Amino acid sequence: MLKNDLRINSSLAELISSIKNSEIYRNYEEVSREVGEVPGLQERIDEYRRNNFLIQQNHEGEELLQKLEEFELETAAFRSEPLVDKYLCAERDFVKLKQDIDNRMLSELEFSIPAGF
Repeated sequence: MLKNDLRINSSLAELISSIKNSEIYRNYEEVSREVGEVPGLQERIDEYRRNNFLIQQNHEGEELLQKLEEFELETAAFRSEPLVDKYLCAERDFVKLKQDIDNRMLSELEFSIPAGF
Protein backbone atom coordinates (compact mmCIF):
# COMPACT_ATOMS: atom_id res chain seq x y z
CA MET A 1 0.00 0.00 0.00
CA LEU A 2 2.78 2.44 0.83
CA LYS A 3 4.26 1.99 -2.62
CA ASN A 4 1.08 3.42 -4.11
CA ASP A 5 1.06 6.60 -2.01
CA LEU A 6 4.17 8.63 -2.74
CA ARG A 7 3.27 11.40 -0.29
CA ILE A 8 2.93 9.02 2.65
CA ASN A 9 6.03 7.12 1.56
CA SER A 10 8.01 10.36 1.38
CA SER A 11 6.75 11.53 4.77
CA LEU A 12 7.57 8.16 6.29
CA ALA A 13 11.10 8.32 4.88
CA GLU A 14 11.46 11.79 6.43
CA LEU A 15 10.20 10.52 9.81
CA ILE A 16 12.63 7.58 9.70
CA SER A 17 15.47 9.94 8.84
CA SER A 18 14.50 12.21 11.74
CA ILE A 19 14.45 9.25 14.12
CA LYS A 20 17.84 8.02 12.89
CA ASN A 21 19.27 11.50 13.42
CA SER A 22 17.79 11.87 16.90
CA GLU A 23 20.05 11.82 19.94
CA ILE A 24 18.04 8.92 21.38
CA TYR A 25 18.55 6.68 18.34
CA ARG A 26 22.20 7.67 17.83
CA ASN A 27 22.88 6.85 21.48
CA TYR A 28 21.13 3.48 21.12
CA GLU A 29 23.20 2.67 18.00
CA GLU A 30 26.45 3.69 19.70
CA VAL A 31 25.78 1.61 22.80
CA SER A 32 24.68 -1.34 20.63
CA ARG A 33 28.05 -1.20 18.85
CA GLU A 34 29.85 -1.15 22.20
CA VAL A 35 27.89 -4.20 23.37
CA GLY A 36 28.70 -5.99 20.11
CA GLU A 37 32.41 -5.59 20.83
CA VAL A 38 32.16 -7.66 24.03
CA PRO A 39 31.94 -11.38 23.21
CA GLY A 40 28.76 -12.97 24.54
CA LEU A 41 27.35 -9.81 26.07
CA GLN A 42 24.52 -9.35 23.54
CA GLU A 43 23.43 -12.94 24.18
CA ARG A 44 23.39 -12.35 27.94
CA ILE A 45 21.39 -9.16 27.49
CA ASP A 46 18.94 -10.95 25.19
CA GLU A 47 18.48 -13.70 27.78
CA TYR A 48 17.81 -11.08 30.47
CA ARG A 49 15.26 -9.35 28.22
CA ARG A 50 13.59 -12.65 27.27
CA ASN A 51 13.24 -13.70 30.92
CA ASN A 52 11.86 -10.29 31.88
CA PHE A 53 9.35 -10.48 29.02
CA LEU A 54 8.23 -13.99 30.00
CA ILE A 55 7.66 -12.96 33.61
CA GLN A 56 5.52 -10.02 32.50
CA GLN A 57 3.53 -12.15 30.06
CA ASN A 58 2.91 -15.11 32.36
CA HIS A 59 2.01 -13.44 35.66
CA GLU A 60 -0.49 -10.87 36.92
CA GLY A 61 -1.21 -8.78 39.99
CA GLU A 62 0.63 -9.56 43.20
CA GLU A 63 2.30 -12.61 41.67
CA LEU A 64 3.73 -10.42 38.90
CA LEU A 65 5.11 -7.95 41.43
CA GLN A 66 6.65 -10.77 43.46
CA LYS A 67 8.22 -12.40 40.38
CA LEU A 68 9.61 -9.07 39.18
CA GLU A 69 11.09 -8.36 42.60
CA GLU A 70 12.73 -11.81 42.63
CA PHE A 71 14.02 -11.27 39.10
CA GLU A 72 15.47 -7.87 40.03
CA LEU A 73 17.29 -9.40 42.99
CA GLU A 74 18.60 -12.31 40.91
CA THR A 75 19.84 -10.03 38.14
CA ALA A 76 21.05 -7.04 40.19
CA ALA A 77 24.73 -7.82 39.63
CA PHE A 78 24.20 -8.16 35.89
CA ARG A 79 22.20 -4.92 35.72
CA SER A 80 24.91 -3.10 37.67
CA GLU A 81 27.48 -3.76 34.93
CA PRO A 82 27.93 -0.27 33.44
CA LEU A 83 27.64 -1.28 29.78
CA VAL A 84 24.61 -3.49 30.45
CA ASP A 85 22.85 -0.68 32.29
CA LYS A 86 23.81 1.82 29.59
CA TYR A 87 22.42 -0.48 26.88
CA LEU A 88 19.15 -1.24 28.68
CA CYS A 89 18.59 2.47 29.39
CA ALA A 90 19.31 3.40 25.75
CA GLU A 91 16.98 0.65 24.56
CA ARG A 92 14.26 1.82 26.96
CA ASP A 93 14.58 5.38 25.69
CA PHE A 94 14.34 4.27 22.05
CA VAL A 95 11.31 2.06 22.73
CA LYS A 96 9.66 4.97 24.59
CA LEU A 97 10.28 7.23 21.58
CA LYS A 98 8.67 4.68 19.28
CA GLN A 99 5.70 4.28 21.63
CA ASP A 100 5.25 8.05 21.81
CA ILE A 101 5.23 8.26 18.01
CA ASP A 102 2.75 5.39 17.74
CA ASN A 103 0.48 6.89 20.42
CA ARG A 104 0.58 10.32 18.79
CA MET A 105 -0.36 8.85 15.42
CA LEU A 106 -3.24 6.88 16.93
CA SER A 107 -4.59 9.89 18.80
CA GLU A 108 -4.25 12.27 15.85
CA LEU A 109 -5.85 9.80 13.45
CA GLU A 110 -8.73 9.05 15.82
CA PHE A 111 -8.12 5.33 15.50
CA SER A 112 -10.03 3.51 18.21
CA ILE A 113 -8.79 0.34 19.81
CA PRO A 114 -11.36 -1.74 21.72
CA ALA A 115 -10.85 -2.01 25.46
CA GLY A 116 -8.72 -4.95 26.48
CA PHE A 117 -6.29 -4.80 23.55
